Amino acid sequence: MFRSTRMSSWRARIVVTTGVLALALLPGTPAWGQDPDEQESTEAAADAVVSSLDFGDIGLGGSLPLYGLDGSAQITIPVPTGTVPSELIGTLTVPAWLDRGWLDVESADRPISRIVLDANAATVPVSIPLTAAAIVGGAVTLQLSSTLVPDVAYCPDVRNDPLRLIDASVAYAGFPAIPRTLADFLPPVLRQLTVFVPSEPDSDVIAAALTMTTSVTDYYGAQTVNVVVRPDSELQGAVSDGPFERSVVLSENSDASAELVFPLDQAPPRLFVTGTGTELVDQARLVTSNVAELALSTKAFAGAAVPPAVLAPDSTTLDDLGIGTVTGTRTASIPLDQTRLGRSTSGASVHLIGTYTPGSGSLTATVGGRTLAAWPADDSGVLDRWIDIPNATLERITTLDVTVEHPAQGAAACGSTVVSEVTIDGSSVIESSGSSTPAPLGFGSLPQALMPRVGIALADNTFTNLVRAVSIVDGLQRMSGRALDVDVVPLDDALNGTEPAIVVAPDGGLPETVSLPLSSTGVTTFSTESAQGSETLLTLDAALPYASIQVAGTESDAAMLVASSNGAPEELDRLLGWLDADPSRWYGLSGDVLLGAAGSDPLSLSSAELAGAEADAAAEPDGSNGLLVAGIVAAAVLAVIGLGAALIVWMRSRRGDSGSDDSRAP
Repeated sequence: MFRSTRMSSWRARIVVTTGVLALALLPGTPAWGQDPDEQESTEAAADAVVSSLDFGDIGLGGSLPLYGLDGSAQITIPVPTGTVPSELIGTLTVPAWLDRGWLDVESADRPISRIVLDANAATVPVSIPLTAAAIVGGAVTLQLSSTLVPDVAYCPDVRNDPLRLIDASVAYAGFPAIPRTLADFLPPVLRQLTVFVPSEPDSDVIAAALTMTTSVTDYYGAQTVNVVVRPDSELQGAVSDGPFERSVVLSENSDASAELVFPLDQAPPRLFVTGTGTELVDQARLVTSNVAELALSTKAFAGAAVPPAVLAPDSTTLDDLGIGTVTGTRTASIPLDQTRLGRSTSGASVHLIGTYTPGSGSLTATVGGRTLAAWPADDSGVLDRWIDIPNATLERITTLDVTVEHPAQGAAACGSTVVSEVTIDGSSVIESSGSSTPAPLGFGSLPQALMPRVGIALADNTFTNLVRAVSIVDGLQRMSGRALDVDVVPLDDALNGTEPAIVVAPDGGLPETVSLPLSSTGVTTFSTESAQGSETLLTLDAALPYASIQVAGTESDAAMLVASSNGAPEELDRLLGWLDADPSRWYGLSGDVLLGAAGSDPLSLSSAELAGAEADAAAEPDGSNGLLVAGIVAAAVLAVIGLGAALIVWMRSRRGDSGSDDSRAP
């Protein structure tokens, strides 16, 4: 087990995100239930067993840039017991301005490879052997350093045209060891987590399942773990887990514990979590908690440790947020994550402490291309300045860019000019205050608006509703820098309480007092209402079952996420399935309504934009403009819910008119 992943949650996220490997489904490996004498031959042939995972799948994105003439990057790759990293494979894209250069790869200050760059080729394939890399603490850390010499005819733009590693993957040889203790239950990469629950779960089981899935998703960070919830009636015939799959069985029992049970000697064990009331949730927290390091046996009991809601401080540092010191060539970028701050934020200010390449010039602080401050650079190279970030620029993750510019002394000096750097120290302070009413209240305000603790309310405590709740919370957790603190509450408390809530009501039927951005009267009239109270009514010619996921506010202005339908729960399942199919879709949601129905792709809508457009059109002296905008709004909704019957009638009527016109034609 890669132990250092549990030393701190941020370090765990970095390690798992930047270096996690995939060894599941190893080609040519024997079955988990192989005979002991067959295992010996497998170990002898371990070097021939190779698997790999590309960087994009493990959360590194599509490429790894090395900025500047002397760029650098570091990646950490965990190495499970029984395996050995063998090779890093990829392609380097060569900047057009390059005359000559090379890439050095080191491990523990020991050079292991040098790749000479071909200035006449746009790309260079690389194969970096890792057999000589040092394995320290169950991981390999690689330092990549580039040395680039620009062509005399070019003035390089090292920020926008860096050396870049693309299509990268890491290959491994060997066979991962079977975990024998609770401390080793979670592997460094997890392809799938299966949670078995009773077919009729109560509130305690639902709370334990949500706690287990959110904590595991948070533990693995940017790595996408496929979470599956199954009824415990399927446990007996379930296939044993693969090397990077894990199963957890939740059940109520007066003997509270977390215990490993081995279905086969050569298969990963299943974790049986039992208890009643809050004890069941306590055991579910054990596997990802800090005390799991001490669970060096197959069975343990976690005492009562209900964590209090983590209140976000008004002042913190980059070190406290796990960002640390940031250095960039010409520009240093600081990601300000509201989920890591632990709340919806307003009035944010950053005290920049650091250094920059000294000399005459200027420094600027920008957010999304908007300049917040500019001041002259000098020979001291000392950075010490407060930057206020307007609330209008705050997003889920707001990137603050600090750039230093030194004017070139003519084209001839361009190639010999020292590349400027900016360093923001980890002690830089971020001050902010909480925003009780995030504006606008939509998908961009999630999940931070659901912090520090969110209530989960199901219309009925059924297995299918639990699956839906896990899908929603898991999608939100992937966007969060810290684990969501969930609490199962009654439906009335969620709808009328003062705390943030997630409501799962697949059949609809919510009280009339619940105000959602998009609602329907009967089955044919839709109403969109903006936060300012303006309303648009759309009456359609036909009805089709639809489902929606909407962001609204309670009467106390707390955020509320509602998943419902117009009596068509199967459409809600289809909508959640669409989100599950590509976890990045949660990141791409905009507006405050996600609407979907059979026969059409889901669409994000903004009630404020729809109602605002209608209100603006109504103010026009020419009523035809208002009708035009209303038609556009109606068309948008029609496109979403796929009102096939209405379109068919319209098409038939058009054909009839065309036919009549044709018959009159000479």
